Amino acid sequence: MNLINKYVQLICIVLLLAVSAVFLSSSIGISSIFPSSKEDTTRIKTGDGSLTEPGKSVPAANAFPSDSNADISPGEKSAMKEISRIVAPDIQGVIGRNNTVYGKLISCGLSPTQIFNLTRAFDKTFDFRTAAPDDRLQIFLAGNNQLQKFVYSPDPLLEYIAERNVNGGFTVSQHDLIPEKRVEAMEISLDSSLSKAIFSTGEKQRLVDQFVDIFSWDIDFYLFPRKGDRITILYEKYFLDDTFIKYGDILAARYAGQNGTFSSFFFDGGYYDKQGHPLRKMFLRLPLKFGVKTSGYSIRRFHPVHKKYKQHTGIDYGAKTGTKIFATANGKVIFAGWKGGYGKVIILKHPNGYQTYYAHCSKLIAKKGQFVDQGETIARVGATGVVTGPHVHYEVRINGKPVNPSTIKNFKGTPLSPERLEKFRATVQSRLLLVEEKTLQNSEGDKLVLADTPE
Repeated sequence: MNLINKYVQLICIVLLLAVSAVFLSSSIGISSIFPSSKEDTTRIKTGDGSLTEPGKSVPAANAFPSDSNADISPGEKSAMKEISRIVAPDIQGVIGRNNTVYGKLISCGLSPTQIFNLTRAFDKTFDFRTAAPDDRLQIFLAGNNQLQKFVYSPDPLLEYIAERNVNGGFTVSQHDLIPEKRVEAMEISLDSSLSKAIFSTGEKQRLVDQFVDIFSWDIDFYLFPRKGDRITILYEKYFLDDTFIKYGDILAARYAGQNGTFSSFFFDGGYYDKQGHPLRKMFLRLPLKFGVKTSGYSIRRFHPVHKKYKQHTGIDYGAKTGTKIFATANGKVIFAGWKGGYGKVIILKHPNGYQTYYAHCSKLIAKKGQFVDQGETIARVGATGVVTGPHVHYEVRINGKPVNPSTIKNFKGTPLSPERLEKFRATVQSRLLLVEEKTLQNSEGDKLVLADTPE
């Protein structure tokens, strides 16, 4: 029995020595592979957030901070892991109609607390209550739907960027984007309408509007355009990363048609003809941009409602209900209300005894006693009063007497001074050369020669 006990004791001693040997060899191997557990030679972030310098001792328990951040919530840990992978927005789009920034963010899955912290960060930068349906946003998320970055663009060339900071809140910065400006030109013939001709080149309605505005003192775009008329435009376009953003100025324009030839050059913030006379005159030719002339000025016209011949004291332009009506000249509103067969009408008083009437409106915007500028929206097209359909009745009176709006003398502004005229002529020549160069790049087009119809 004693012999058996001795054998058992001997076996236990052997096993103990074997285990000790294995443990010792493992310890040597680990220390040789990870020497930094005792003496680190690199800059390491410790568990308490401090940074050690090379050569300083780092406690083994703090050498791997991810194992010691017990005070960080699981969501924040996940966010820290995910943030390094963010390269593109997780969600992007526009605010949309009948929506708010808050509503949009809620629909994207953000919590009310995150949205509150975000909007509070924007307090002194941008008021989300002014958000428009076309405003764009980008949302960058990390783990557990944690918002890390938010980009808000109320304008294609303006961004507000909110990024999560070390305090858990957001830091907002404003970024003005610088677009690339390109100068382009077109020279085309009209087949049916001005709009369709410009659209055929791939351009947009805004360029059509700018072209019409330039010649709005001289050209009646309801009557002038004829098939075969030619237009030439030298214009600026702005791009951001090769994406079209907006149009700049029209630098030169020409309309050559059966009813006359007109040219325009942009100079010192305004438009001038080739002789240096400003295109801006006392009266615009039309009280609205586009529509159809349905009835002209006439001493004796058969009235479609009264069924008898009567004088028609103005010109009727048919357009959709709600179309903007513009003041054709600077003036003061002396009447805004209902006036018999005119329906809702606005009457403006201008210098030299002139008055203009804008009748059958659906809505009056300008108020009695208000001063309005040429081109300002004063009302909307409607069908009030004695009418057969929506249109604006435009009337001009001199000292109370109706006159044909198409024949009134349109006073020109002051021409350029001799000093400015010299600079203007140099600008004209450079623009002509640029138009010729651009149109030749597009095609072997005709050489552009700008000339105005003689007075």
